[in-house]
Amino acid sequence: MPQTDAMFIRGPHEPIAIERAEGPWLYTRDGRKILDGGAGAVVVNIGQGREEIAEIARRTIARIDYVLPVWTSPERERLVERLLKWTPAGINRFFFTSGGSEANEAALKFAILYHKVRGKSSKKKIIGRQFSYHGNTIAALSVAGTGRRADYEHILIDWPKIPPTYCYRCPWGKTYPQCDIDCASALEQKIQEQGADSIAAFIAEPMMGSSGGAVPPVREYWPAIREICSKYDVLLIADEVMTGFGRTGRRFAVDHWGVVPDILVGGKGLTGGYMPMGMCAVRGDLVEEVERAKADFMFYTYSSHPVACAVADGVLSIMEREQLVERSAQMGARLGSQLREELSGHPMVGDIRGCGLFWGVELVHDKATRMPFAPEKKVTNRVLGAALRRGLFFYPASGMAGNGRGDAMMLTPPFVIGDPEIDFIVRTARDALEDIRATL
Repeated sequence: MPQTDAMFIRGPHEPIAIERAEGPWLYTRDGRKILDGGAGAVVVNIGQGREEIAEIARRTIARIDYVLPVWTSPERERLVERLLKWTPAGINRFFFTSGGSEANEAALKFAILYHKVRGKSSKKKIIGRQFSYHGNTIAALSVAGTGRRADYEHILIDWPKIPPTYCYRCPWGKTYPQCDIDCASALEQKIQEQGADSIAAFIAEPMMGSSGGAVPPVREYWPAIREICSKYDVLLIADEVMTGFGRTGRRFAVDHWGVVPDILVGGKGLTGGYMPMGMCAVRGDLVEEVERAKADFMFYTYSSHPVACAVADGVLSIMEREQLVERSAQMGARLGSQLREELSGHPMVGDIRGCGLFWGVELVHDKATRMPFAPEKKVTNRVLGAALRRGLFFYPASGMAGNGRGDAMMLTPPFVIGDPEIDFIVRTARDALEDIRATL
């Protein structure tokens, strides 16, 4: 990822300057062409440069700029009507934010508020997972298990975590993917250890994102998690900021197992990068209980911004019309097949996993033992640099080794890619690995 200085306007580390973008391609100020194999931060789905979306934004902002979030607008109403066709049954109340971090923050706050209005104010802890990422606010960092916590550990909320989940680095010594549901059992054990009357919610990514490198679960995991949360009156929050809106080949990743969470958090693919926006979608009966108590759930300044709502509605309309969720599944199957064919035997590759257009390649120092590289080698960043020199961007991620160790590439391109782009991604990833292997 970029150096901290590069995140500011000026600094000693100059970021790559992108002049324009079209479809899955980025064009730099110095004349280079880069295939966006990471969809930015796993955001872009319908491709860049869509004139239809530009016209929607122009038309909307010319008519209406801002509406107080406690009011409504035609754009907001149209988006809600469309989302009702996307979200699982019963998830029918929506709170819109400026991004995924805000949306997860809202989900955590709602879970605590819900229990409070029911006279269960002791239920205020949120259980997260040791490998997870839920955003960049203090509460979102508190519930996550990620290296991004490091400089803020001294002020984070001490919420409980359960062990890492469903991967070949199984904490119980089992072999991925033939493990059982010990990972789900760890949640029940943690609830019992902390006391069910203290737990408000459990939050997890249906498929682990950047903190693990696109790690899918065994099929028994999420149904078991749903059963445990219901048993102990714990709200289940599915963080689909990265996996939602077709990224895994289904509208939402929870659809792979037919699981309906209590709260579903979305972002990224909701607007495909055309506008900043997030979504906290909640079971209607839970919201009604809070409303009956006349409890206050404060909006953000840009909640339900009309232009963002119009853009999101336009992006989802394109997704439906062009069947891009189905395309994600189809092209993702080809990408996964080629990655396994070309890279599974590479000495630096420990694991290849994913579905849809959501794939991770874990990089290891020793293939036989799957021992990770030492963190100071910065292998992911070096491979990314080699890939960029060859015209490919992938999203850098952590592996599953723990203690700040582990390297992974996330290959998560826009849904509009074709066969030539898939060939380019796989070939360039292989060549980049060879470039770096020679230097290790």
